Amino acid sequence: MSIGLDDAVARRTKPRKKGSPFGIPRVIILLAGDGVWPYTFTADDSRGGCGKVASPADAAVEDVQRTLFTQLAELTRTFHGVEIDVAWSSLAPDSWAGHVRCVTRTDPPPPGGVVV
Repeated sequence: MSIGLDDAVARRTKPRKKGSPFGIPRVIILLAGDGVWPYTFTADDSRGGCGKVASPADAAVEDVQRTLFTQLAELTRTFHGVEIDVAWSSLAPDSWAGHVRCVTRTDPPPPGGVVV
């Protein structure tokens, strides 16, 4: 009768590194909604995310864009140590695309990060 080594060997699990939930954002799509502003973004690693900006339906588009960008910029800075900038363009009367680019630390983004 032999004893299997698998039964006698203790296995140590390796701790997993917590990576970022997404890569560096590249494109943001913002839609106008009733009381909420839904958005989605794609990142350089083909992942991304979506959510809603809690702003009144009658809020200025520029304010909603600034709020959304500020949140994404802070997360990108935290997870990747990179500063980003965004240039917005209109897709339709109720939707906008934000084209994101990385900027160096010596070339800070404009206030609020919104280029109009």
